[in-house]
Amino acid sequence: MSPTLSSALGPLASAVDDDVRDLCVTGDGQVWRNDGRGFVTTNIIVDPREARRIGVGLVETAGGRVDDARPLGDAALAGQVRVHVVLPPVARDGAIVTLRFPRHIPVTTEDYRLDSEWDWGEFVNQSILITGATGSGKTTLLELLMSRIPTTERLLVIEDIPEISPRHPHAVFLCTRVANAEGSGQVAMGALVRESLRMTPDRIVLGEVRGAEIIDLLLALTAGHPGLSSLHARTLDEVPERLTALGMIAGCDPVTIARLATVAFDR
Repeated sequence: MSPTLSSALGPLASAVDDDVRDLCVTGDGQVWRNDGRGFVTTNIIVDPREARRIGVGLVETAGGRVDDARPLGDAALAGQVRVHVVLPPVARDGAIVTLRFPRHIPVTTEDYRLDSEWDWGEFVNQSILITGATGSGKTTLLELLMSRIPTTERLLVIEDIPEISPRHPHAVFLCTRVANAEGSGQVAMGALVRESLRMTPDRIVLGEVRGAEIIDLLLALTAGHPGLSSLHARTLDEVPERLTALGMIAGCDPVTIARLATVAFDR
C-alpha cells in the first residue's frame, strides 16, 4: 500500500492486508471486511464525519469529485483500490464507503490453460469477449491477453474507471467523465469508442461493456478493428440475454444485436 493511500484510508488502513478484497463502511460507522470468505465485522468504528472525510478524500485523491451537489462518487487509484461513495441524504444513515481491492496474484497463460488450447498466432487478429461474474478475474484475464499482443500494435484502452494495468509498451488510455454540477462536460463510453477510431488503433480494448456503448463497440469491431472487452454475466447462457438487453438500451433490436455480435467476436 502506498503512503498516499494509507494516509487517505485513515483508521481503515489497519484492516487492509494482502488478503482483503472488499472493505465497506456502512451508515452507522461499522466497518465490514471480506477476504473472499464473506463479510465479517471489524473492531473499527468511524463516526459519520470521519466516514465522509475518508470517502471524499479517497475520491479526490483519485482525481474524482463527490460532494453535496454530487452525492455519488466512483473513482480508482490504479492498481490499488476502487472507491465508491454515497453521501447523505441519498445514504439515509450516513456516508457509505465501498472499497474493492485488486488481487495481486501473478498469473500466466498456463494458469488459464491457454497455451494448450489457443493458437496465439490466430489470437493476433481476433476479437474476444471475456465474461464472468463479479470477482471472477475478468480484468486479470484481460490484462494477461493484452500482454500477449505484439508490441508493434497500438492499443486504445477505454474505461469508466482506470483499473487496467497492461504489460504493453504502447497502450493509450481514455476514461469517461460525468457531467458537472451544471449538467455539461459529460464524456460517455460510446463517444470514446468513436473517438478512438480516429487515433489509429490496432486494437480497441473496452474495459467492461455495460450500456449503450455496446453498439459503438460492435460497429467498430465489425468494421475491422480487433478488440477485447469484458461483460458481466454469471453463466455463458446469460451472455446473449445480456448483450440483447444492452443493445435495447441503445434502441437496437435483438436480431440486429445478435448478428453484429456473431460477426464481431471470435471468442
